[in-house]
Amino acid sequence: AGEPIYDGTTVFGFFPKEAFENQVGLPVPDDERARLTAPSDYRVDLTARPERYCGGTLKLPGEMLLMLDRVTGYWPEGGRAGLGYLRAEKDVDPGEWFFKAHFFQDPVQPGSLGIDAMCQLLQFYMLERGMQEGIANPHFEPVMLGRAVTWKYRGQVVPTNGTISTEVEITEIGEDDRGRFAIANAWL
Repeated sequence: AGEPIYDGTTVFGFFPKEAFENQVGLPVPDDERARLTAPSDYRVDLTARPERYCGGTLKLPGEMLLMLDRVTGYWPEGGRAGLGYLRAEKDVDPGEWFFKAHFFQDPVQPGSLGIDAMCQLLQFYMLERGMQEGIANPHFEPVMLGRAVTWKYRGQVVPTNGTISTEVEITEIGEDDRGRFAIANAWL
């Protein structure tokens, strides 16, 4: 209706090849690193395309765009807000379509697919909690209007990486005039 729906500021740069060698990403404090290996009996294999998460009208993306292979932990009362904490993984396959297309002679996973992995784990949480129940024709909207969305890219996912870990810590759940929502802090 002639109104902006998204306003943003971004910065891009060009870096010589040497700048990307031996990138380690953001430093990870010991307590955060421990979460990646915290024991959990909860496990969902998303490569098997379970109906609860991958079938029906409200579902996770198809195989080509699904950026999670398995959910390896779910603590329903976890996180600082006590609303839930989830952990998932994706095996890096050097033959995946995006490595062939992004970037020329420097194959990396697009950062947008990392953001999508975090959104998908948040969507998984919403499905797990049954937040879609009682809503006619539910659908996911990855960006909540009127709320700030912030992310930082540090480091790269390259074909030689073994596994990508994704975490979400739910900070708020609720309902407004647009429907039910969940907000989280997330890491990749």
